[in-house]
Amino acid sequence: MKHDIILYGAFDRHNYGDLLFPLIMERLISRAFPEKSIAIAGLIDSDLSVFGAPKTESIKKALKNSKDDATILLAVGDVVACDWQSAYGYLLPTFIFPFYERVACRFFPKQTDYLVAKMAGLTSELPFNLKQKNTGPARNIIYNSVGATGVSRVVNDEEIKSLGEAMNDAKFVSVRDTFSQEQLIRIGYTNSVLAPDSATIMSSVISIEELNGKSSQSTLQMIEELKGGYIVFQISQAHVRGKEKVFAEELNKISKSNQLPIVFIAIGNAAGHNDKAGIDKVISFLDPNVTYKTYLTGNIFDLMNIIRNTSCYCGTSLHGLITSMSFSVPRVALLPTLRKQINYMKTWDLPHMPHGILPNELESSINIALSTPKGDLDELAIKLTNTYMESFNKFSSIL
Repeated sequence: MKHDIILYGAFDRHNYGDLLFPLIMERLISRAFPEKSIAIAGLIDSDLSVFGAPKTESIKKALKNSKDDATILLAVGDVVACDWQSAYGYLLPTFIFPFYERVACRFFPKQTDYLVAKMAGLTSELPFNLKQKNTGPARNIIYNSVGATGVSRVVNDEEIKSLGEAMNDAKFVSVRDTFSQEQLIRIGYTNSVLAPDSATIMSSVISIEELNGKSSQSTLQMIEELKGGYIVFQISQAHVRGKEKVFAEELNKISKSNQLPIVFIAIGNAAGHNDKAGIDKVISFLDPNVTYKTYLTGNIFDLMNIIRNTSCYCGTSLHGLITSMSFSVPRVALLPTLRKQINYMKTWDLPHMPHGILPNELESSINIALSTPKGDLDELAIKLTNTYMESFNKFSSIL
């Protein structure tokens, strides 16, 4: 059977958010259109089902195995203006990534772009910004609550023109924050709809029964042991560098003053992320009397359940933050340099919720987050789900 819909994105790399998108969107579309055949595509074939994720086929295969009038749905992620080098680099083994970044991308950028695009079997200038000439004239292209942070780096007139053409080839575009919307206007696309990330509806498409049923026994046991409350902390190796000691000192203080243990989780496991190395550095500076646990495996149901049950989530991961928003959990977004997180929270979160915070602000920020009334958290979660569904309903007629 030829496919009616291609869900396309960075679903072939082991990062929590990237694995969430196809899981949620496939369910949502299948409920609305049970008769439609759906392909889940990344740049390459992948099988990350051991982490709870759907398998992917390469976009080259998906295009070949789909109807001539199939819809291509870019199913979230910071995909607008993502380049070939970045898209492919995150698929590499962690030990190869530094060589790829420092040698291939630095000294042979054009050759690297050419080879990666050739391997993917695409003729487009960018991996996720397809034009109809790349996909076939009868195929509609939809961007579903995407990020466009990278568009701010597109300043060359020729590149602006090309990217603007690609976006104007799309039948429908929704973006997940006002900064992304402004950047698309700058390159000549003015029709985008503002909508929350599709992952925000996870709490309405994944039941607590399913979540517990698909979580590991060790995770369920940890949650039960810590049912009095705990703080979740997540950070990548790149973002923690030089800040390990101050973060640890703040966690020492918050654990002592609030009598809460710390659970360190690894959300980003693909090359260029490496949360495990980041949290290991922070742990090395913790006081010996601080109670802590770690979760490093990266199963999406375990991670979702750990965040759902926490007293407060603190991290650099946008989808860690979005998970906490979906399940009405207080949250703290770390570091002022991370534009994706800051832009999203400015657009959608409660005004007082801490974002862009420095290491020495962690204790006070957690206390601010913890003081949020439960009713306010619940109200926002419902509002965001409804707002996303309004956007979904707008483009459903195209599917």
